[in-house]
Amino acid sequence: MPFISILLHTIDIRYSDKFLRIICVLKPNLVHNILPPFTLLYNHIEASACTMLKSFFELFKWRLIEKQKLEKVTRRIADLELETQRHEQVENVRRYHLHLLDVLLNTIPDPVYFQDIEGVLQGCNPSFANIVGLPRESILGRSISDLSTECQHRLPEKLFQQPVASSSRSGVTHVEGNIHCADDRLREFLFSKATIVEPDGKISGSVGVMVDITERKKAEAEKERLIKELQEALTTVKTLTGLLPICSNCKKIRDDKGYWNQIETYIHQHSQAEFSHGICPDCAKKLYPEFDLYDEKKI
Repeated sequence: MPFISILLHTIDIRYSDKFLRIICVLKPNLVHNILPPFTLLYNHIEASACTMLKSFFELFKWRLIEKQKLEKVTRRIADLELETQRHEQVENVRRYHLHLLDVLLNTIPDPVYFQDIEGVLQGCNPSFANIVGLPRESILGRSISDLSTECQHRLPEKLFQQPVASSSRSGVTHVEGNIHCADDRLREFLFSKATIVEPDGKISGSVGVMVDITERKKAEAEKERLIKELQEALTTVKTLTGLLPICSNCKKIRDDKGYWNQIETYIHQHSQAEFSHGICPDCAKKLYPEFDLYDEKKI
């Protein structure tokens, strides 16, 4: 009868002992008659308890799994928030650098432009737009030949040809040329161009800087003109240097060939001096005493 005692204790521990004593004093046949119903009742209670316990553990397991999932989702959300913050910081730095590059590009006084590998303009500064005479929005996405159809003067495409680069280093070229600008002035520019090489070695385009050398060329031309004039003057200037052998009586000068020449003839041949002949007062009295060529009162 242990199961009956367990059953009675399971039902109500306060009444199990009394009920057990009552059963014990019963006749054996009554005990056998009472035992099967109690056995069925015990089995039913045991099955219900197992079902409830199983349900409890299933619920506990589900709650535990849900808690783990919730913790995992929470950690994932926290990681995503940190990653989002890092991405925002990187994006802010990138936007700042792009803004700084745009400011620097717009501040450069010389015209600057960017071309892709197909020769299409992908960027320029206001100085380049002023040279072309079109707004930047109308310049980007177009080639030099396309812009020439709208410009007042045709842009020389040879000056905008992209430099040639090798696989080992970027190509850099310098070329000079004249351009009719939007202000209808003919200016001479020095084009400094370099290819844009990606980290993987692929050439993606070129960048060019145009330096206005009009005034410098004028100054160089003026300098060359002055140098030429000075050289021509130096070739025509004749100077007298060294000792001149001169006669103490007639004042003739001996040249390199040994001939004696009149002093005016010698000086005229060796310099740019010209002579106009006259007579001094002493010689006038000596040669022409009858003529009063010089008034002594005025002398």
